[in-house]
Amino acid sequence: MQSARPGMQVMLANNLMMAYNQAEAGQPTFAFVEDGFTKLPEFEMMLALFSALDVRWVSVMDSVNSAPGQSVSPLLNVGAGIFELTKADPPRDFLQYFDMMVKAPRRNALAQRAAAPARAAPAPRASAGYSGKIILIGSSTGGVEALRTVLGGFPAQCPPTLIVQHTGSSFGPGLVSLLDRICPAKVVAADDNLSLEPGRIVIAAGQKRHMGVSPRKPLRTRMKDGPPISGHLPSVDALFSACLPVAKDVVAAILTGMGQDGARGLLDLRKAGATTFAQDEQSSVVYGMPRVAWETGAAQKQVSLTRMSKALLQASQS
Repeated sequence: MQSARPGMQVMLANNLMMAYNQAEAGQPTFAFVEDGFTKLPEFEMMLALFSALDVRWVSVMDSVNSAPGQSVSPLLNVGAGIFELTKADPPRDFLQYFDMMVKAPRRNALAQRAAAPARAAPAPRASAGYSGKIILIGSSTGGVEALRTVLGGFPAQCPPTLIVQHTGSSFGPGLVSLLDRICPAKVVAADDNLSLEPGRIVIAAGQKRHMGVSPRKPLRTRMKDGPPISGHLPSVDALFSACLPVAKDVVAAILTGMGQDGARGLLDLRKAGATTFAQDEQSSVVYGMPRVAWETGAAQKQVSLTRMSKALLQASQS
């Protein structure tokens, strides 16, 4: 629809999935986000997309219907302005803020990625299959932005990497697409019988099966039906436990997230010879999963988010 301001087009979405799809396709300059959307777990997908597209946005709260002391999502410290709107017209300073933000230069990361040279073709691999170390990552709340940071630091020919990220079922494909567009390596959705190859990152997110690996080399992914483990499907614990037979060739990390999924599996991996890490408290959006991993001795070392890529890559070369 056209707005009252010349040259401006307005897109409306009545649910978060529609908003995500419209933002990805239309790459808006500015977004108003209803306060209720920001409390949904999947909102971190919107935050990651806004960050990648350099979309300015504000969370709009209706002060007439809002109860005092409403809970605020821990994700809202990622750069949102929060405005309280009444049934009256928006105040003048709000419109001035809007004008200032839409006129600011954009640093569209996806556009920069599109203009960059195409990925180099993977180097030929021996027919016997990959025999080096693999990287395993588990993450939950705040994990989308954390994965952007970590995977953005991986080279195009990074070690084979398997990831479980807790997210809603509708947002798994969007996460894979987003990370694939901004990461040097190839990012694909988890599926059965995928070979573990340098330059391939496999993500299980929003699916109804657990991800593991074949018991013998050359390693391939194995998707398994079953009930939730540690409260999640897919589960980080399920991935880590499935990799115990090759633990000496594993480098594993738990990133930001609520709960304790992954801590038990990480401890088993460490005991079996894997190198293990946990994100530190200061850089975690939610210091839940990493805290349990550290306090139970599952993680050998705590690492800040900005140093996690380097730590994982160095450990995979030792």
